[in-house]
Amino acid sequence: MRSRNVIALCSALLLGCGEVHETIPDAGPDPVADAGADAAVDTVDAPPIETCTPDQFVDCDGTSARICNATGDGVIATECGAAGCNATAGRCNACVPDSATCAGNTVQHCTADGALGATESCTLGCGTTPSAHCKYIEPRYDALQDSCDALATLPSLVIDTNQSFDTAADILCTGGVRTQTSGPEICVVRYGAITISGGRTLKVTGPRAIALVADRAVTIDGVLDVSADGTTNGPGGGLIASGGKANTSVGGGGAGFRTAGGNGGSDTADGGGAPGGAPSTNPADLVSLVGGPRPQIPTTIDADPGGGGGALTVIACRGAVTVSATGVIDAGGGGGRPGFDQIFGGGVQFTSGAGGGAGGNIVLQGAAISVLGQIFANGGGGGGGTAISDTPGQPGDDGLRLATTSASGGAGAGVGGAGGAGGRQGVAPTPGLMPGSTGATPGGGGGSVGFAQTYTPSGVAPVLQPSAASPAFNGNRTINTR
Repeated sequence: MRSRNVIALCSALLLGCGEVHETIPDAGPDPVADAGADAAVDTVDAPPIETCTPDQFVDCDGTSARICNATGDGVIATECGAAGCNATAGRCNACVPDSATCAGNTVQHCTADGALGATESCTLGCGTTPSAHCKYIEPRYDALQDSCDALATLPSLVIDTNQSFDTAADILCTGGVRTQTSGPEICVVRYGAITISGGRTLKVTGPRAIALVADRAVTIDGVLDVSADGTTNGPGGGLIASGGKANTSVGGGGAGFRTAGGNGGSDTADGGGAPGGAPSTNPADLVSLVGGPRPQIPTTIDADPGGGGGALTVIACRGAVTVSATGVIDAGGGGGRPGFDQIFGGGVQFTSGAGGGAGGNIVLQGAAISVLGQIFANGGGGGGGTAISDTPGQPGDDGLRLATTSASGGAGAGVGGAGGAGGRQGVAPTPGLMPGSTGATPGGGGGSVGFAQTYTPSGVAPVLQPSAASPAFNGNRTINTR
């Protein structure tokens, strides 16, 4: 307590207390005063008020985008979800960057910065595994089933001049070379689109079969020629031996394929010589792509048989295979070599005409197929026999680009027997004929017509209205999509 009683007592008694000093002893803490002092010395900072540009992006917080509120004194967090927040663009992404999604039969692509990109309409529907994509066909044959999985790195191939193509040249096989377990190697020609221009011919040769594979369309306005040339096989053809070989006394049998080959002639009977090859298993039932057979190759210098027509498949992974009204595909077999004098000049050892090769195997595969032009895989004719005059006979014709006329067998020299005609649609090959007299030799039998086959996905019917076809197409078969 402060000592104010002394002053009060002096005043009351009117006593001279002298000079009185008011002494206020330490009275301890004063809660009121102390509170004021503390407030002045120890100032506590209040939470700051955040200021920003109203309604503008502030930053990303994980997968949330923070946006300044309308009064500029706070932020509003918006969860962006799986698409994520894009700090560079200052927004939530519209979609997961570099992704794609299915929307019915359309693929919606997302750009690298999370914006909606291009849409892609899918002919065969949208698939989701492993990610969204337009479905594509899974080509027939084991060696080719994955050939559509990746898009082509080369944009297009346009044949606008007459050109030759050798399947033995690896550099031309832009999609690689595929090995088959029971068939020829396949040279895969891979582009985004493939076109053979009207009035132009692409002539294909070589030991490998050929597969023209495009992402979008394969359009044949000109001529695609995979036929055999005489005793030279078409690409991938002739690996199957079918039909007996010629020798000094019997004509060679023609190769069988879709039908039996024609028998060779003998010295005494038309068709009495080497047997023609038996009909083949439908190549659509095989796991490998094969071409047309040829008769057996002689082990001596007897006449060589005609070559087998080529093995060809044309594939449009996501689009159409089109053989237009001006387009032609030819996979004809080769004509057999004629009989001749093995010694030349001595007139003592003649050989007979050899058999013709079979037409090849044409396979069209696509998301859609349209054939308005011409398709041929006719058999080659047998070679003609020779005569004692040492004059050789004539070779059989190669399979023709006609549906109404067969390849002729070669004429015999002098009284030598003629070769048999090659087979075509609805017409079997004919046998080689006997010679007209002793000392001359018989002709060889004609080769069989080949095969033509189409493959489309379930529910897609090909448009097959060729202006000429020999053989006719087998019934369309279904292939899977991926």
